[in-house]
Amino acid sequence: MKLARIALATAALALTVTGCGLEGARPSIWLQNNSDVTVTLQKVTRDGPLLPVTATPHTTEKSSGSPAKGHCLTNWEIVDEKGNVLKKVDQVCASETVVYP
Repeated sequence: MKLARIALATAALALTVTGCGLEGARPSIWLQNNSDVTVTLQKVTRDGPLLPVTATPHTTEKSSGSPAKGHCLTNWEIVDEKGNVLKKVDQVCASETVVYP
């Protein structure tokens, strides 16, 4: 049952993120990791994290998921490899670069 809820939440978020396919190419978001540890930026939902992008130390990585052009999504976090929350990010907007630390 929980897996079904996660699938539905993922599908709903995908429609939000893609703008239901009415736009051209989806924008991207980037995670710039200026630290010495590997970190992941992820959208926090009731059913678990979505849209993760992981960056190794001193790299910038492009996410495969992003809010639709001109939009933002709230409730993000940056976590380490063990899932410890390193930083809360209130919102991430389309085409934005999130910098850690």
